[in-house]
Amino acid sequence: MPPSHPSSEPRASASPVPGRAGTVALGRRLVREFLSPYWPTVGLAVGCMVVMALATAATAWLLEPAINQVFLGREAGALWWVAGGILAAFVVRSLSNYGQSVLMSRIGFEILTAARDRLHDKVSAMELRFFQAHSTGELVTRFTYDINRMRFAMANTLTALGRDLVTLAALVGLVFWQDWVLALAACLVAPLTMVPVRRLGRKVRRRALDTQEETGRLQALMLQVLRGVRVVWIDGRTEDMRSRVGVLIDRIFRRQVSGERARTLVTPIMELATGVGLGLALVAGAHRVLEGGTDPGSLTSMLAALLMAYQPAKRLANLYSIVQEGLAAVERLFRLLDTPPDLTEAPKAVALPSGRGRIEFRRVTFAYRPEEPVIRDIDLTVEPGEVVALVGASGAGKSTLLNLIPRFLDVDQGAVRVDGHDVRDVTLASLRSQIALVTQETFLFDDTIRANIAYARPEASDAEVEAAVRAADAWDFVAQLPRGLDTPVGDLGGRLSGGERQRMAIARALLKDAPILLLDEPTSALDTAAERRVQRALAELSRGRTTLVVAHRLSTIVDADRICVLHGGRLVEQGRHADLVNQGGFYARLYRGHEEGAPA
Repeated sequence: MPPSHPSSEPRASASPVPGRAGTVALGRRLVREFLSPYWPTVGLAVGCMVVMALATAATAWLLEPAINQVFLGREAGALWWVAGGILAAFVVRSLSNYGQSVLMSRIGFEILTAARDRLHDKVSAMELRFFQAHSTGELVTRFTYDINRMRFAMANTLTALGRDLVTLAALVGLVFWQDWVLALAACLVAPLTMVPVRRLGRKVRRRALDTQEETGRLQALMLQVLRGVRVVWIDGRTEDMRSRVGVLIDRIFRRQVSGERARTLVTPIMELATGVGLGLALVAGAHRVLEGGTDPGSLTSMLAALLMAYQPAKRLANLYSIVQEGLAAVERLFRLLDTPPDLTEAPKAVALPSGRGRIEFRRVTFAYRPEEPVIRDIDLTVEPGEVVALVGASGAGKSTLLNLIPRFLDVDQGAVRVDGHDVRDVTLASLRSQIALVTQETFLFDDTIRANIAYARPEASDAEVEAAVRAADAWDFVAQLPRGLDTPVGDLGGRLSGGERQRMAIARALLKDAPILLLDEPTSALDTAAERRVQRALAELSRGRTTLVVAHRLSTIVDADRICVLHGGRLVEQGRHADLVNQGGFYARLYRGHEEGAPA
C-alpha cells in the first residue's frame, strides 16, 4: 500500500506556546535526540566548568586571610601564600574556562551538523506536494535561523548549568559556611525574582516564535522579488513590493524589539535584587563586626562572594529567556521532523534490475486534495523504445502522470510499474538511476558547464562529457566560450540563453544514458530558432529510449509513435497523429485550435 500523505494545505499560524509539561517534554526530547551521543564530551566540559567554579570560590575565600592576616595581622609571611593562591586560582580558572569553551563549541557545532543532516534527510523524503505547501524561504529558515537558535540555546544551557550554577552554588555555599545568618539576609529577596523572570521568559518565547515565522515569510518573499525582478520592474510594481517587504520587516522589528525589551528587563530585576541583598548583608554584617560576632576579613570575603555571585546569577536568570527562545526554534524544528514521510521505501525494497524501460500505469488515481483527483483510473502501457506524447488542456494531469514514474508523487490507487516492478517495491536510487528528466524550467547549478552536465555521472571522462555536448547540438557555443566546459553558468544558469540552458539539460540526460526519458514541455519557453535546435537534440536523446513527453506545442509531437489525450484526468483518446486528426475528436479540436494560434 502506498504511504499516507499529510495535507497539502499550508499551516496557517504558529502553534501556541506549550505549558510547563510540554516544555519539559520538548527539552527531554531535545536532550535525548541531539545531546545524548555526546555525553562523554559533555562530561569533560562540565568537569572543566566545576574546576572553574571552585577556583572562583577560592578567590573569594582567599580575601579573608588577605584582610585578617596580611592587612590587620601584619603577617608578612601570609602575603606570599595568599598572593600565590590567588594567582594559582586565576591560572586554573583561565585554563578550565578555555577547555570548557573549546569543548562546548565542538558539541554545539556537532549538534548543528546532526540537526541539519536530519532536516535534509526529512525534506529529501518528501514528495512534490510537500514543497508546494511549504515555501523555499520557510524551509531555508529552518536550516539556518532555527537550527542556530537551537544550538545557541543548548550551548548556553549546558554552560550555565555546568559553570554558572556550580559557581553560584560554590559562592553561596561559601557565604553560608562563613555566616549563615548573613547569608539568609542576603538571599532573602532572590525567590521574589523568579515569578517576573518566568513571565518574561514566556513572553520572549512567544515573540521568538512569531519572529521566526515572519522571517520565513520574508525570505520567501525576497526570493520571489529577486527571481522575478524583471517582472516587478516592467509591471511597475516596485513600490508595491517595497511596501510588502516593508510590512514584513516592520513586523519582525516590532516583535524583536518586544522580545528584547522583555529579555533585558531581567538585568535590572537582578541588579535590584542584588543591591537589596548586598545592602542587607552590609548592614547586618557591619553590626556583627561592631559587636564582635564576626571579623572584617570574613565580612569582606562574604561581600566579595556575593558580588561575584551576581554575574552567574544574572546569566542564569537570562538563561530562562534564552532557553525559551531556543525552544521556539526547537518546536518548529520538531514540527517539521515529525511530519510523516511521503516517500518511504518498502522494508524489503529491492534494486530495480537494468531493463528496457517498459512503463505501465494500472488503474492509477491520484489527488493533491482528498476527493479532488487530478488523475482518474488511468490504464496505459508504454513499450520499450516507444515515444509517447501526453497532450491535453492545462490541468488535465499530464505533468502529474509524468511525476508518478520516478515517485516524485505516489499514487493513491492503482500502481505504476517499470519493467514489471511496482515502483513502490524498488529502491528510489535504483529507480531514478534509470530515468532521465528534461523539464521546461531547466535547473542548472551555480557551477561550471562540465559540472552541470556530469551531475548524474561525476566520474565521467572529459571525452564523454564532450560527446554529450556535441550530441546535444551545444558544442558550437561551448567551444566559443573563453573557458569552454569550465565556464561558470551563473545562478540558475543565468549567463546562458534559454535554448543554451535546455541543450545543457539535454546533454546531462544524454550523459546519464538512462533507458527511460521524461520530457516535460522542454521547448515551450523557447523561440522558433532555439526550438528547432533543441528538437534536433531531443530527437537524438530519444533514440532507443522509452520516452514520455508532455507537449505544449502540438507541432513538436506529430511524429510520436503514439499520442495520448488526457481530459479531466482521464485518458480519452490515443493513437498516431494522423489517425486522431481524422477521428475528429478531442485531439482534432486541440490541434485545430493550436494551428489557429490558440493555446494547446
